[in-house]
Amino acid sequence: MRPYMQPTTGRRLRRVLAAGTAALLLTAPAALASDISWLGSGQGATWSTATNWSGDAAPSGSVTALTLPPLSTGCSGWACAYGIDDIPTLTVGELQIDAASGYLVSPLTAADGISLTGGLTFSSPGTTAAGAPLSTAFTVPLTLAAPQSWNVAGVTGTATTLQLGAVTGVRSALHVNLAAGVKLASPELDTGPLSIAGAGTVELSNPGPVQPLTGTVVTPPPLLAPAGVSLTSGASLTLTGEGTISGPITIAPGSASTLTLGPGSAPAATLLSYGNVTLRASSALALWIDAPAAAVHAQPAAGSDYAQLRVLGNLSLNDATLTLVHGYTDTQVACAQLTPGQTYTLAIATKLIGTFAGIANGQAVGLGACDPLAPTPTALIIHYNTTTHPQTVTATVIGVPQIRTLVSAALTLPPRAATAPGLLHAGGYGAVYDAPAPGTLALTWTTRLHGRLVTVASASNTAAQVGPRRLAIRLTPAGRRLLRALARATHVPRPGRGRRARRAPARAITLTATATLTPNAQSPSTLTALTVRRAIRIS
Repeated sequence: MRPYMQPTTGRRLRRVLAAGTAALLLTAPAALASDISWLGSGQGATWSTATNWSGDAAPSGSVTALTLPPLSTGCSGWACAYGIDDIPTLTVGELQIDAASGYLVSPLTAADGISLTGGLTFSSPGTTAAGAPLSTAFTVPLTLAAPQSWNVAGVTGTATTLQLGAVTGVRSALHVNLAAGVKLASPELDTGPLSIAGAGTVELSNPGPVQPLTGTVVTPPPLLAPAGVSLTSGASLTLTGEGTISGPITIAPGSASTLTLGPGSAPAATLLSYGNVTLRASSALALWIDAPAAAVHAQPAAGSDYAQLRVLGNLSLNDATLTLVHGYTDTQVACAQLTPGQTYTLAIATKLIGTFAGIANGQAVGLGACDPLAPTPTALIIHYNTTTHPQTVTATVIGVPQIRTLVSAALTLPPRAATAPGLLHAGGYGAVYDAPAPGTLALTWTTRLHGRLVTVASASNTAAQVGPRRLAIRLTPAGRRLLRALARATHVPRPGRGRRARRAPARAITLTATATLTPNAQSPSTLTALTVRRAIRIS
């Protein structure tokens, strides 16, 4: 028998293996701690300092739960809440952070990240006095090693923000539960399918490929759940950087969610979605519009001057609310001056489905003022361009040509209404006037009869804000008499037995429709009184 097959040698080998296994089992708890909590009472803020942790043992390898608890009375203030992760390749099952303690934790190097397997909880067992919002920054990079759910509850009754570092893990689905008033911010959420529920907000706060103030190129662009994002139960999504790339975005039916692009100051945000984007009647799309910096380019550019949504698929509007907000200038000191006639392409899609709530094609809408004390908001005309490829939604800043077009539309009479019997039966005509600015619109129908000017109908409407207004055009007594005479002259009697039908003489009158828009104190200072005339034919 060969030496290595001798019984005594085999028994010795088994004893050595058994002893080694026992030694590994005895030392396992040190590397696989079941739970560890931050104390912050050691010298310095590094995670590798053992006295900063419960049990005087710094985390290493893998831990079941890592907790940043409410700070005790023995160690409070920013010094205890400040931490530096200098432990590479740390695996954590559950990450628990107290929302009321104001933790500020950052990595020492890019390699000092956490592989998260079980989930994240952000909340506080108590409450704080209502008033100042609370903020926690935990910017250690997180890699999702398994599908998981996060509970981001914050502090009851207080606006709370959790700022995270980059979150990656495209193979792992992530579900985030948000309490009302809570914001979860991250420069990147490059995860598997991302579902967000609750009345809070997830914010992607990456500055994007280009930082506008320094011109520094930042690559690659931030990624948002390439497999898709779903918003339910009122959850909202805000993007504040340029060049974000995402998968399909779906808002659940009935969810009062808001998709916001842009922070309201240069730069605005852009989103490129590889897949369909579906809005709902209960939801809103909020976009910011700025003015181009004259020293950079004359035409506004998406990302630097205004927010834009690009969809490589269908963009379903489904009567969602469109909120347009006026941004600041690039110097951030005043509201941007928008050029009349300038057109902004708000959305680009392979196919547009539906319209925004209450906004017909060619309708004027107000642009939310960046200055609450501004006398009146700028107005824009929204167009759904469904005959182009790709299809677009555009907003054109209203100037004199656009105002003339809108006022002229109030003078248009459809053929079926341009008859004397029809006008007499209705007592006039009801039109919808798209007010391009606050002010009073006065409208008259006139004609000359026997050398005398006769007012056939008139209307007046004072608009306090931009948007559709109903305009009731009522016949005057003289107009009624004139139209009755016209109706009798154009009446065709029925032929009696044995009689041939007679053709009535072709009779019609041409009226001059005049509309005058007079600005008021709330109108833009550049707007002066404007009059539009056109001829209408009544038969």
